[in-house]
Amino acid sequence: MSAIILLGLRILLAGLLYGFLGLAIYTLLRDLKQQGELLAARQPPPLTLTSLVEASTQSQHYTKPEIILGREPGCDFPLDDQTVSSQHARLSYHHQQWWLEDLASTNGTFLNDEAVTTPVVITHGDELRLGHLGVRIEFGQTDHNHSG
Repeated sequence: MSAIILLGLRILLAGLLYGFLGLAIYTLLRDLKQQGELLAARQPPPLTLTSLVEASTQSQHYTKPEIILGREPGCDFPLDDQTVSSQHARLSYHHQQWWLEDLASTNGTFLNDEAVTTPVVITHGDELRLGHLGVRIEFGQTDHNHSG
């Protein structure tokens, strides 16, 4: 009789052990999923830049958290104009917002015709002026050339 009770206790203990392991794995997977969702929420919203030059309208779509605008070909959004500095301005995503910063450009950076002297928050539909060139900012994906 005691052998049957001992066998029953062993089966019960094994079941409890497997149940505990299953619960631990479930908890770990749930926490990993939550961490992934939190990281995804920190990703910058898509941003589209469109140059406002009549001759050739250039649009590029970005999903990265920092974009450099300037005349230098290595810039994320290159602008071919002598009034634009080699690295003219920076758009960066932090604190859940997109920010515009002038990078000590020669001819200045303007947001909706206001000079940018310190980093400022930008919104959908804002227009930048870098030297003599205009750039429109749109949040979200548009049907233009994709980049970044």
